[in-house]
Amino acid sequence: MSKKRLAWLALGGLCLVVSLGGVIVDAVGGTNPYTPPGHEGYLSHQPLLLGQREYVGTQVGPTSPGWEWRAFVTNIDMRPTTYAESMEIFSADNLEVTFEANARVQLRDGSVREVVERYSGDGWYENNVRRPYRTAVREIVRQNDAFAIKDRSEELAAAILARLRAEYEGTPIEFLDVSIGNIEYPESVERQVVANLAAEQRRQRMEVERQIAEARARIRETRAGGEARAQQIEQATLTPLYVQHEAAELYQALADDTDDDDGVAQARVIVVVPTRPDAAGVPRIDMGR
Repeated sequence: MSKKRLAWLALGGLCLVVSLGGVIVDAVGGTNPYTPPGHEGYLSHQPLLLGQREYVGTQVGPTSPGWEWRAFVTNIDMRPTTYAESMEIFSADNLEVTFEANARVQLRDGSVREVVERYSGDGWYENNVRRPYRTAVREIVRQNDAFAIKDRSEELAAAILARLRAEYEGTPIEFLDVSIGNIEYPESVERQVVANLAAEQRRQRMEVERQIAEARARIRETRAGGEARAQQIEQATLTPLYVQHEAAELYQALADDTDDDDGVAQARVIVVVPTRPDAAGVPRIDMGR
């Protein structure tokens, strides 16, 4: 075999060894960490045998750094996400209410390292947000009567949002919006509310009747007072002379009575006889023709 041919064989073998070595190296420690759109990647280096994984940088998707030796990435979704929590509470009037609270939350740009190292990475919501969020909703909503929750849902949601924004100020977590919906009441609560409304209507009706009775009583009292004052005035003006005058007018009317069919006045003789020696009291009247 010629030297030239041996040289080519040696070169081919060397290339094969290098290729196999590259495959083995790539299989053992070669990486190409990729971060998808809407995510931020937490890049770290993991030694092959000994040592802990170390942070080496971040990347914003979609991207990848190309081939790296023992480089790994933890991708965190930074896009706004709505988290729904089903709630069941007792309201201020001690009625059971179920509803759904929805919070739209996102992570602030450039915060992936803090999220991974301090807020549990992908578990940031479950481990750091869910419980405080539910607590805020429960404490604010339960201060209201059951059927006021539906009427004040927007106002309550704004109060919850303000509290959570203040609580998470200075953190990677940003609350964008909060809403309360799907408010439901058990059948027993609805029956109780209907009974309460009926009782309130009865109370209002009784109150109206009471006011009417009081008004009528005031009218009767006013009338009675007026009649009493009229009697006092009349009694004060009934002097003996006035009574005699009225009696004389009466006697004249009786004497000049017109009661025949032809309408002609007939003169009468009226005899007034006192019934008491002092001429007091009601006299006896004898009417003749």
